[in-house]
Amino acid sequence: MMVIKMLKKRIISAVIGILILLLLIFSGPFIFFLTASAITLLGIKEYADVLSIKSKFLKLILYSASILVVFKSYLFTNNYNFLPYGIILFIIILILYIYHLYHYEEDKFMCNITLELFGILYIAGGLSFAIFLHSYNSDPFINTSALWFVLIATWLTDTGAYFTGKKFGKKSMAPVISPNKTVAGAVGGICLTAVFIIAVSLFFNIFNIYWFIFAFAFPTAAIFGDLFESCLKRDFNIKDTGNIIPGHGGILDRFDSFIFTAPLTYYFLYFLLVVG
Repeated sequence: MMVIKMLKKRIISAVIGILILLLLIFSGPFIFFLTASAITLLGIKEYADVLSIKSKFLKLILYSASILVVFKSYLFTNNYNFLPYGIILFIIILILYIYHLYHYEEDKFMCNITLELFGILYIAGGLSFAIFLHSYNSDPFINTSALWFVLIATWLTDTGAYFTGKKFGKKSMAPVISPNKTVAGAVGGICLTAVFIIAVSLFFNIFNIYWFIFAFAFPTAAIFGDLFESCLKRDFNIKDTGNIIPGHGGILDRFDSFIFTAPLTYYFLYFLLVVG
């Protein structure tokens, strides 16, 4: 009964989330930039809570740095390239260095800077690819279809793994990291997504050996993204990074796989369809 109630909550949250996302994605590039920025800020807030950061000023630095990374992606997709990523990274490192220089903690100086910089690159950097995919326009992936392709394929991996694992899962895939994730679940998620990706490439008449490899690489990356966040939660001894999404946990719990699949897909499409 408890499982059915939890599943119902997950489905309702997913449906509401998809409807909201539909509206925001089709509202135009700037609105979607604001959407990606809001999701990034929520993700950074969860990460700051995981790190037990109390300083409001340090949180403001993390928020500002993350928005700067996302904003750069928005500028890049609109052909404004006057602010190189190298300069952004230098500015972020410099500001974090100055902050921790004046708030020095013995034996934690490098650790603090590294963890905070990693959070910015992991969350803001990963979610920035939502903007790249949203603006991607190379036949046959036009008019935000590249973004929907990644969202649907990532969701299929999670869904396939969840239901296959519930039905057939016995052997744990990573017993120490996440005991509930099973080998059967991983196989189910990979196979379901591979079928979807191959079907899409056949439908658009672009199927080749590269798409076949990508069909299995994509869900594998999604699973790695999920396990990566599980490692993070295991290290800090928490069950979920937040509770903003009923039945799903926090923003990072929901977008952990997307942070891995979005960059993979963008570069795959870029080098195969644009450069190649």
